[in-house]
Amino acid sequence: MARKRRKHSKIDKLSPELKATVEDMMKADFTYAEIADYIKDQTDQPISISSVCRYAANLNESVETLRMAQENFRVIMEEINKYPALDTSEGIIRLLSHNVLESIQNTPEEKWKNIDPEALLKQATSLVKAAAYKKNMDLKNEDILNAGFEQVKSMVFEAMARERPDLYKDVAKFLEEKSSDI
Repeated sequence: MARKRRKHSKIDKLSPELKATVEDMMKADFTYAEIADYIKDQTDQPISISSVCRYAANLNESVETLRMAQENFRVIMEEINKYPALDTSEGIIRLLSHNVLESIQNTPEEKWKNIDPEALLKQATSLVKAAAYKKNMDLKNEDILNAGFEQVKSMVFEAMARERPDLYKDVAKFLEEKSSDI
């Protein structure tokens, strides 16, 4: 697999303050020529308009990626807030599943002909395995939690029966009444 070449821009080499100002200018819709002139005035180093353009395109791509990540995180948090029993990984799995299904629905017919079925099956299997692993871990954690709770409950009731028999009788009676209500 070919690695992406790391980009080295003259703007990346500017002082952090100057670089931040240049990025603010890009976000404020200054022209590339104005930005190039500003950099030259500040550093006495010329920079081409195409270099400014490339940097702005990369900056926009980074900003858009960040916006998408923030939007995805917001959606996950909304799901988690709607369903308090839902944990973060379950929210992520739901979001990914939704995105995968949406991508499948939006894939044109001619593109399906070029997709390697084995690769697609491997990816689908990986997603299913991740969901199954998560479910298995949830069940194991629930079993451990229940076993721990039962042990603590047993210890409390044994101590209560020994040290406070009157309280033990009241609690046992209360629990019996509540269990018959269910």
